[in-house]
Amino acid sequence: MKKHTVTAALAGLLVLSSAVPALAAEVKPATGIQVWVDGKKEAYKIAPIVENQQVLIPLRQLASSLGIPLDSKHITFNTARQSTTIRYDQATVVLVSGNPEAQINGIKVPLSTSPILTKQGVTYVPVDVIKEAWGKQVKWDPASQTVQIGVTNKEKVVEILKSFETGDTKAAETWISKDQYIQHNLSFASGRDALLQGISQLKQAGTKVEIHRVLQDGNFVAVHYKTTIAGKSSIVFDIFRFDNNGKIVEHWDNIQDSAPANPSGRTMIDGATQITDRNQTETNKALIRKFVDDILVGKNRAALESYYNGDHYIQHNPFFGDGVSKLKQAFSAAGSQGASFGYDQVHMVIGEGNFVLVVSEIKSPQGTSAAVYDMWRVENGKVAEHWDVGQNVPPQAEWKNTNGKF
Repeated sequence: MKKHTVTAALAGLLVLSSAVPALAAEVKPATGIQVWVDGKKEAYKIAPIVENQQVLIPLRQLASSLGIPLDSKHITFNTARQSTTIRYDQATVVLVSGNPEAQINGIKVPLSTSPILTKQGVTYVPVDVIKEAWGKQVKWDPASQTVQIGVTNKEKVVEILKSFETGDTKAAETWISKDQYIQHNLSFASGRDALLQGISQLKQAGTKVEIHRVLQDGNFVAVHYKTTIAGKSSIVFDIFRFDNNGKIVEHWDNIQDSAPANPSGRTMIDGATQITDRNQTETNKALIRKFVDDILVGKNRAALESYYNGDHYIQHNPFFGDGVSKLKQAFSAAGSQGASFGYDQVHMVIGEGNFVLVVSEIKSPQGTSAAVYDMWRVENGKVAEHWDVGQNVPPQAEWKNTNGKF
């Protein structure tokens, strides 16, 4: 998700020929190229061009298509450097004419071809910037001369969740596979039709959805949100798996009734939301997986403090307050009562930047089990904040599908 900004010379996006003659290029706009954005055909006054078998689109028109405001807050042009900076949707993108690399949130990212500034003052950008910066799906079909720019998987999920409020099933029908959808919520039958029926029912119950965090890790999208159904609120984690065609083919979730604020005054859903450090995603996932294996599965309580920056730790579990010292007290109390709390198995680890979600299972001596979804925020290589949702797995006789909770 990212952005761009224009100096006082907003017209510089289109009229800059006198300021930068040295590198300005001659280009011949292509004819017949169609650009579709989110299923809508765009009508561009200035045609795209093709360079090195790659499509480039005039920046100003592309910004309009993506909903990026054409003002100095979002788009800036540096005449001396022949660079353009776009600031939009938590991303800062710097493009330099003639340079086949973009800088996205401070990280160099190779492009299929270089941006171009023409002698007429038009800035053309390669369409793969949209994918690299904002995660949208981009497809160029040379045979049909068509560019398809699609909504992101995150946006698809948010649209589906918001349909619980409206009762409109169009998003689910569009983005969920008709024949391959696997459901792990044991209160629903498997397949898309059961969910479509549920959307209509949830609308009738006056459902409200308040989304706080959305992560994407490869083909997985995880959402952390609060939902209110018939006046009763719950905290939910949803996980959706997409196939390579952008269709949802599998779904997991965990739901817990909302609880009052914990001893530190924090709720189960408030706290930090901004995703940062995307270049540290795999490092942070490895850290949290090691933490869970070591402390929660391995019960190595002696190592607990090594994962934190002193006692600086924000806790959203409804039963505990902030600080690592509170966790140590909880573990000690459980041990003194003859309990040895720990997780039995980790099923999934999903992360984006500074947020990591772990799906785990706890088994009881009686043979029952519970699912725990823990989300951690990592800061400077240490665990900084935590949210969780726990839910008992119902007896198998009550399951409405045979796919299991995990």
